[in-house]
Amino acid sequence: MRKLLIAGIIIVVLIIAILLRVSASQRGKATEEFVQRISVEVMPASRGTVKSTCEVLGTVIADKTAQVFPETMGRITKILVKEGAYVTKDNNIMAIRNETIGFEYEEGFIRSPISGNLAKIMVDVGSMVTPQTPVAVVMDYAKVNVQFNMAETNMGCVNKNDKVVVVIDAMPDQPFTGNVSEITPVVDPMTRTLGVKASVYNAKKILRPGMTTRVTINLGEKKDVVVIPRDALLDSHVFVVADSTTERRDVVPGLIGDKNAEIISGIKEGERVVVVGQQRLAGGEKVNPVLRSEL
Repeated sequence: MRKLLIAGIIIVVLIIAILLRVSASQRGKATEEFVQRISVEVMPASRGTVKSTCEVLGTVIADKTAQVFPETMGRITKILVKEGAYVTKDNNIMAIRNETIGFEYEEGFIRSPISGNLAKIMVDVGSMVTPQTPVAVVMDYAKVNVQFNMAETNMGCVNKNDKVVVVIDAMPDQPFTGNVSEITPVVDPMTRTLGVKASVYNAKKILRPGMTTRVTINLGEKKDVVVIPRDALLDSHVFVVADSTTERRDVVPGLIGDKNAEIISGIKEGERVVVVGQQRLAGGEKVNPVLRSEL
């Protein structure tokens, strides 16, 4: 009887040990599966607009600039206009007295050759000048030219009369719109760029000659196409998530924009693509997808 009791206890202990081992094994598998799941950020492909732009630095140039020269030799006796003041064509800027031997000491005037602002006075009262001496500079910058360079790889994206947006760092929330007016016909062999000028109306004269600007050029735009976030595209493939399982999908990209990328084929609208974490994927992994907010 005692032997039977001991045998029964041993059998019960073995059964309990087997059950505990099976339970631990199952828990281990579940834990291992949970640990192996990668968290990724996903976003559905949608129809939208793709826009590609390029930002370059530019320099403001006055629309018209003229140096002022006296018509005769003489001495400056009076400066009639202050720097920065607006003058019209033929306005008197300075008084000059002809002190050439053999001539009467008569006072005449030096006049502005164009309408604009007196940008710089280059002489003082009492200075002797000749017809070859520049005495002032007048600039008309109610309209300005913004000069910048474009890489030769983008030369096909810029055409005459194309619109550009010009911004200065001092007033980033007040953009100016201009149009491409000139494109140099040759590429600089040193910088591999070509020069471009854009005309910008500057009625309030906020843009000053010599200023540095940021010029944004539209390199291309497509509307109502299938788009995905640009950072989801890896060369010519993406990772799609369906039922928490990843799939490596080859795609044919179109226009690559600043934020989005056009997909010509390989992805359908509504399919979820991985935008963060795809560098750890090869395809076929179980993942924990987290949805990103809309573009």
